[in-house]
Amino acid sequence: MQLPRSRYNAPHDTLPRPPHWGDDAVCRTSLTPDIWFAEEQDAEAAAARQEAKRACLRCPCRPDCLHAALERGEKSGIWGGLDTDERSELVLLPTAREPASGEEATDGERQEPAKSA
Repeated sequence: MQLPRSRYNAPHDTLPRPPHWGDDAVCRTSLTPDIWFAEEQDAEAAAARQEAKRACLRCPCRPDCLHAALERGEKSGIWGGLDTDERSELVLLPTAREPASGEEATDGERQEPAKSA
């Protein structure tokens, strides 16, 4: 006996997929997709990387793309408009954090350690 099709046994290609941040990315419709991974050091590769970065500037997905690349630790390619070296510099930047006890607070006031009773 064959079970009727339902959402639980439908073929994978018919299942609805939630929207993904990259669905509207400029690179998905590029006629020259290799420009995002031109890693050589010659002038042609440098020009390709610049073209990819210019395309990223008009992409609505740029912030999400960069965030995802940093999260995954992408080692090559242009992601979110930045190349490998530019992304590695971002990783080295200090991140915002809560001041430790006794450090300057963001509003200029000093936080004192809590006194025990």
